[in-house]
Amino acid sequence: MDELREKTVIGSFWSLFERFGYLTIQFLSNLVFARLLMPEDFGVIGILLVFTSLSTVLVDGGLASALIQKKEINDTDASTMFFTNLGLSVAIYIVIFLFAPLIATFFKNPDIGLLLRVIEIIVVIDAFSAVQTALLSREMKFNLLAKYKIIAIVVAVIISLSCVFAGMGVWSLVIQYIIYSLVRALLLWLRSNWRPNLVYSKESFAALFGYGSKLLIAQFISELYVNFQSILIGRKFLAKDLGFYTQAKQLQQVPVQSLSNVVNTVSFPAFSQLQDDKDKLKLMVRQNLKGLVFINTPLMFFLSVVASPLLVFLYSSRWIQSVPYFQFLCLGFGVLLIIHQCTLTSLRALGRSDYVLKLEIIKKILGITLLLVCTHIWGIWGIMIGLTINSVIELFLNGYYLHKEIGYGAIGQFLDFLPSLLMSLASSVVTYCLLTFIIPGWSNFLQLIVGFIIFVTIYLFLAYIFKIDSLWMYKRIVDRFVLPKLSRK
Repeated sequence: MDELREKTVIGSFWSLFERFGYLTIQFLSNLVFARLLMPEDFGVIGILLVFTSLSTVLVDGGLASALIQKKEINDTDASTMFFTNLGLSVAIYIVIFLFAPLIATFFKNPDIGLLLRVIEIIVVIDAFSAVQTALLSREMKFNLLAKYKIIAIVVAVIISLSCVFAGMGVWSLVIQYIIYSLVRALLLWLRSNWRPNLVYSKESFAALFGYGSKLLIAQFISELYVNFQSILIGRKFLAKDLGFYTQAKQLQQVPVQSLSNVVNTVSFPAFSQLQDDKDKLKLMVRQNLKGLVFINTPLMFFLSVVASPLLVFLYSSRWIQSVPYFQFLCLGFGVLLIIHQCTLTSLRALGRSDYVLKLEIIKKILGITLLLVCTHIWGIWGIMIGLTINSVIELFLNGYYLHKEIGYGAIGQFLDFLPSLLMSLASSVVTYCLLTFIIPGWSNFLQLIVGFIIFVTIYLFLAYIFKIDSLWMYKRIVDRFVLPKLSRK
């Protein structure tokens, strides 16, 4: 248990490094794109990413998760997964290629057809490296995955920035996604000792797909729900509206995706090793959840408080209309997302992909219904309102099934989440009042710096006063893993 916890902590560090590194580099490049491109361009790329993300889920088919979760695997399992993914990726690309003109007509934008046919090639590229990624994740070698993703995004950003300065417009963003997938796949193939054998086992496919098929449907429904927002905005509103929403969503996802990636990438193999000991699993799930909400909750509240100076400072006043979208996404969606991810990861590790599938079907039907109804009543604001309502409902639906398995349901999760929520709320009120009524005339940069110092000071002070477990947990991690390395330097 102690060795596994240590591996999980180290894996979490590398996973966080990879996500923050990847998203930070992409974010910095996006600052340049936001000043050189128009909101309409980001609206177009938002539509394109709907189809690439859905295709990627279909290609994986849940087999990667099955390869990680399965107690014992062999080379036949890995080769079967490889050829299944490759065949699916080619089939999906052909379908998208044929239907691209109809998709462009649906969104009333003729440029989308050609752009979609080009960017969709990343689905085939990613299929080539899916097994290598799964095997490294299974072995918890997250340092290698982190290194390759960082190298790939650096190369992709350099090339795409050259393209945008050359006046290639939205094509610069398309090129960035293709180059990233290509470089990452090449690095994984060069580093990995595994190569597919010319074997295909129906038995291996049946075993992997029996578990993975449920996750495939669940992940596809989840991804469809997330991207349904872009589809709805792209169809019913102007491209610039989708651009403002996409930019707000991308910025909000920098911290949220980083922490969610820790849950999905690191916690899943760690939880899977404890699937036969539910008492230890419950303890580890609670520790993970409390540690993650201790960081994610104040971060979401702080970003909502400084949303206006943050977006103007980063993207210029051209993007001021993204501010309310950004605030809604942080508080209504981002705050609880990390709890949802932790719960679903626990169910996956327990082998209950059937529960995950049931949950996704129920939640997403409810979510899409809420989005349609709320959008009809409140227009584009209905998207944010619907997301918020559905996020609260998800907490109880997810918790019901986890409580059945390990006795840790929505009430217990909420009680573990409550201290971080109250401390974040108190820190936000004080920070907002100071920024609004005492230093409103300061520059955007100074407001961000001062606001951050005030918020963090109050939050950590409250955590110290009330003896919050997570504060001491992070202190022990720093004392054990960070300070010794710094002292050696």
